[in-house]
Amino acid sequence: MDKALIILNPWAGRGHAGERRHDLDLALERAGVDYDMVMTHTRGGAIEMARQAIERGYSIIVAVGGDGTLNEAVNGIKSAEAAGWRRVPLGIIPLGTGCDFIKVLDGFIPNDIYGSVQRIIRRQTRTVDLGFVRVDNEQERWFINALGAGFDAQAAAEALKITRVKGFAVYLLAIIRALANYKAHPMTVEFDGRRVQRRLLFASVANGRYQAGGFLLTPDARIDDGYFDTCLVDNLRIDEIIRHIPKVLEGTHTKLRQVTMARVQHVAISSSAPIPVATDGEVLSTRARTVTAELVHDAIDILA
Repeated sequence: MDKALIILNPWAGRGHAGERRHDLDLALERAGVDYDMVMTHTRGGAIEMARQAIERGYSIIVAVGGDGTLNEAVNGIKSAEAAGWRRVPLGIIPLGTGCDFIKVLDGFIPNDIYGSVQRIIRRQTRTVDLGFVRVDNEQERWFINALGAGFDAQAAAEALKITRVKGFAVYLLAIIRALANYKAHPMTVEFDGRRVQRRLLFASVANGRYQAGGFLLTPDARIDDGYFDTCLVDNLRIDEIIRHIPKVLEGTHTKLRQVTMARVQHVAISSSAPIPVATDGEVLSTRARTVTAELVHDAIDILA
């Protein structure tokens, strides 16, 4: 079977993805793509859909939505691969709120259905890295863009609660809410023989460069270099956070004395107090104590 399964998250982009289903069908049909389409209705649904599709012989999995939908498709593909099924490429049609991962891919534009469909037709693949995270030795998850522990994960949790705002404003409002609800705790971060032990605002472990709808948190990151880029930020006052937000948008925050940057392949984070943890904008836990992440080089093929 040389056929694509299109996995559409109708709620991505605060419902924008679902509203564009007709446009998506039209673009796929005009391009002559042989496909079936399914829609997710529950959190985690795309994981099972992708895995089962590979077992049934689909040759391409296409995620339609934002970074969360992309994350689930990745986990479904890797789950099938771990079970002995063949490795299939992942297509991306970015119709989500943030779409941060695709910002590092040449030519990708959010909400560009036509351009994304053309990539499915061309079948040109790019092999990229993935992260694999374990939380409290209970949850395991692949991620393609970034892992956050602390304030950035709290902001991701707040963003999921916001339904009446769209686009980048979602993340600005989420940050404001997180400022009111998050308290920094002492963390221990160990990586490549180094240890950072102090009260941190957050610890970010990134494969991509952008997070939270366009913040250039790890400006030197590369998705295929075999390394994570980490960004550790010391605890800051609220006025300092607000003052430094423009620097994070530009990627110049890395020069601040309160910021520690590193390129690593393995990271271990622990905290005596429970902390929130999120991957690709999706919250894994709000009460984590230990988090480990390892970089897996050349882990998945994407249609780019």
